[in-house]
Amino acid sequence: MDPTSLRVLFVNRMAGLQRGGGETFDLGMAAALAARGAHVEFLTGAPLFSGPPQPVEGFPAHYLHSPFLPWLPWDRMRGGWRIREAAFRCFEILAHRWIARHARDFDIVQICELPRLVHSLKRARCPAATCLRLTAPNFHDPVGGVEEADGLIASGTTIKTLAEKGVYARNIPNAVDTSVFHPGSDNGWRARHGIAESDRVAIYPARFQGFKNHALLLHAFRRVLDRKPGARLVLAGDGPLLGETRKLAASLGVAAQTFFTGEIPQAEMADAMRAADLCVISSDYESFCFAAIEAMATGKPVVSTDCGWVPTLLEGGAGTVAAKGDANALASAWRKMLGNENARKACGAAGLAKVLAECTWDRSAERLLELYGEIRHR
Repeated sequence: MDPTSLRVLFVNRMAGLQRGGGETFDLGMAAALAARGAHVEFLTGAPLFSGPPQPVEGFPAHYLHSPFLPWLPWDRMRGGWRIREAAFRCFEILAHRWIARHARDFDIVQICELPRLVHSLKRARCPAATCLRLTAPNFHDPVGGVEEADGLIASGTTIKTLAEKGVYARNIPNAVDTSVFHPGSDNGWRARHGIAESDRVAIYPARFQGFKNHALLLHAFRRVLDRKPGARLVLAGDGPLLGETRKLAASLGVAAQTFFTGEIPQAEMADAMRAADLCVISSDYESFCFAAIEAMATGKPVVSTDCGWVPTLLEGGAGTVAAKGDANALASAWRKMLGNENARKACGAAGLAKVLAECTWDRSAERLLELYGEIRHR
């Protein structure tokens, strides 16, 4: 379809609050659609009593103020999911009211992981078509909004899980901006962080949440350091378990060799990737994994646990896979990759080739525009 007349509203509560995989997808896809001439706006969240911690840049953005509890480790608390659900429900109610006032300004309302919002818009006979993206297979849909959406998109293991339930979703893969993530100089990133050129650096960009299993990563790192004292670990991101992870690094005696960067912009993240020798992923589960494809795009090998979709991404030689939850296995794979420069180069080249062939925003935008064309003319 011709995107130049297309008006799309991306609804993503977390885009203005904290960036994760769903937010990276929506921002990357929005940029790809806008580059093709589409008009794109965002409807997103902000804390109750302040402005957005992560303002959406490059697009008109509308902020809805609702409860935001970033310090709450909801996935580690008994009943914590109910608190998280209540916060999202507040946003959904506000979003419905906003869209009801502005629906005729858009052709497509692209919604990230909010099936109840789809349901409420359908009941209100919203004139814009709704397209729902599910970021993980464990989505919460108490009202049947998934099957009510005019279009449903997903990727990775979510596609398989939906198919097993008899639900069809269009496969629109996560992607990476190869104008930002590419091989080359780290622009002095190592030097600014006091990391020597002779140090062997691993990086893991991830939210500090339970399923990312930073504890496993630090225990494996302790074992790596025992044999390779020049190893270093960069942990990029933020989240409710950051403080706990810092304490664990100190108790294991690896704090001096571990660099916590906090949340950093995409351009700096790309420099950090280029400064690393490899990316190590310790997750218990990943429905896709942006960290993997961003590392691959910069020509870096990946060492990962057997965590959902990542082994599929590494097929073709982009890295190695260790048993999930096994610190010894992860440390062994990590040490082997650090000790073999030829293997690192070969894995990096294979990963880069796969990203360029399969995981660019242009390719994913083409698939999404095809779907938009279909649902607009039903």
